Amino acid sequence: MDLPPPSFSFVIPSVYDGRKLECRIFLPPVYQNIQSTPTSQIHGAIFAHPYAPLGGCYDDPVVDFVSSELYHANFVVGTFNFRGAGDSEGRTSWTSKPELGDYVSFYGFMLQYLHCLKRALAPNDHSAAQPRESTDQDGGLEYPNAGPRAKKPDIHLILGGYSYGSLITSHVPVLDVILSLFESPEASISEIRNIATRIASSSVEQSTGPTDPDLRALTTSISYLLVSPLLPPISQLLTIFTTLSLKVASRTIPCPDPADQLSTHCTLALAGNLDSFVSAAKLERWSDELLHMPGSQFQFRMVDGADHFWRRNERARVLLRAWLSESFRSNQISPSD
Repeated sequence: MDLPPPSFSFVIPSVYDGRKLECRIFLPPVYQNIQSTPTSQIHGAIFAHPYAPLGGCYDDPVVDFVSSELYHANFVVGTFNFRGAGDSEGRTSWTSKPELGDYVSFYGFMLQYLHCLKRALAPNDHSAAQPRESTDQDGGLEYPNAGPRAKKPDIHLILGGYSYGSLITSHVPVLDVILSLFESPEASISEIRNIATRIASSSVEQSTGPTDPDLRALTTSISYLLVSPLLPPISQLLTIFTTLSLKVASRTIPCPDPADQLSTHCTLALAGNLDSFVSAAKLERWSDELLHMPGSQFQFRMVDGADHFWRRNERARVLLRAWLSESFRSNQISPSD
């Protein structure tokens, strides 16, 4: 299954410094018409590319095959180019802090876009307009593998990345922090929200055009998808051994412990046993620690014969499909084809 051309291509400013970032949205047909869409839930995914100085960009083959699997599972897929990749402005940093700001910028865009899309697809759903608890910072919504009586969130968003992209993904601030940040009147944040609202209004046939929603009015669940995750010392070299934090205007926002986020949220990590950057033994030790954390929702799959670049990706595709089916089987819309 191939990934189709993007539904929308556009640029947004980075909340770190306003640099323009190339972005794309792949919108499955099931979300494009009010008359035919089951509107109980919207599924989305962000998938970030590998290190730009080594040729990484959103056209990377691994980004492509993972995005294709997500798209054909009826996830609204978003990809973007970090600074220094493709035609995004700027250059790759030494600390990865600007890149963290780039990811957060697109994260905020996707939240706004998916909220607007939900409103456009369910214009008469008055329950969606009622303020409700919207965060899942402790994985508390119990969405993945939830029983039939569990409350399903309005929006489910997978935060993902491959190689360097997975490093940035695992350090993104918790949802509550992102929601608070995107309530700010700061110019770049307002521009991102406006772009998301405009694109959402163009996404749905027969839409009357969504208004700018309260991002806390709908419940949101977060999961993680890491492909070929980077571990120390490689990950430390890419941040020059500094602790990652998010800087927006005059604010410095600390990042959560990746282990806490990956264990308390539904997470899949995929790696090959022939990975040239991280040994199989180190990956197994890392995954074992996460698997044994209290209440862990972390899953790890090692693929025999696969390397860091996934030149043969058939097995990875099968494992990704199985995770999507098992984890979200009671919540997903059936694939259209």
